[in-house]
Amino acid sequence: MLLRVLICSEHDLMGEVAPTLVGRGDVGRFVAARLEDALLLARTTTPQVILVDRDLPWSRELIHELREGPVTRHLSVAIVARGDFDSSELELLDSGANAILRLPPSADWDERLSRLFAVPVRQEARVPVRIVVDRIGDTDETAEVVNLSGKGMLLQTELPLQPHQDLDFSFRLPDGQRVTGRGRVVRTASPGQYGIDFLRIDDASREAIRQFVRSFSVG
Repeated sequence: MLLRVLICSEHDLMGEVAPTLVGRGDVGRFVAARLEDALLLARTTTPQVILVDRDLPWSRELIHELREGPVTRHLSVAIVARGDFDSSELELLDSGANAILRLPPSADWDERLSRLFAVPVRQEARVPVRIVVDRIGDTDETAEVVNLSGKGMLLQTELPLQPHQDLDFSFRLPDGQRVTGRGRVVRTASPGQYGIDFLRIDDASREAIRQFVRSFSVG
C-alpha cells in the first residue's frame, strides 16, 4: 500500500523534510496551505500521517477538527516545529497531536515517522459517562465518551443537545481513575455526537486525563 503524507504549512515545508522518509519515492505527498484544503485532503486521501506546521495560525483548529471527524480521528498527526520549545506545543499535544518533530530533521526522524505511520489516534476512548444537562434536567446513563483530550471530549448520546448548552459529567478512565467536571456543547460533530469543551475540571481529573492521553503518545 502506498504510504501517504499530508503536509500542512504556508511555507515550503516539503523542502525541509525532503531528506527524511517523507521524501521517498514510494510516499504519496499532499500539500495544504489553507485550513479548508487541509480538512478536505485529510478526508478524501486519508493519509497515514499528517505533518502540521506549529506556526500555522489554524494549527490547533485543524487538529481539533481532525480529532472530531469520524474519517480522520484515527490519523496520526505530528507537529513540525522550528527552534526551541514553545508552550503552544503542549496545547497542540493536548488537542490531539501524537508527536513533536523538530526541524532541522534529526537522525531519529525516520524511526519516529515509521512509528507514526502505524500509531492509532491516542485519545480515542470509549467509556460510559453520566451527564446532567442544563435545561433538560435529566441524567443519561447511556452516553459515551468517544474521544478525549485535555481540552474536551467527543460525546455520543441520544439526548438532543444544542450548542452552548452546559452539562455536568462524570466517568472513569480505563485505568479506573474518576473524572468529574462541567462542559459546554460547542459543536455537533455528527448525528448524536457532540464536541464538548471543558469549562471546569479539578486538577486531579485534568492530570488523570493528561496521563491517559500521553500514555498513547509517540516518544
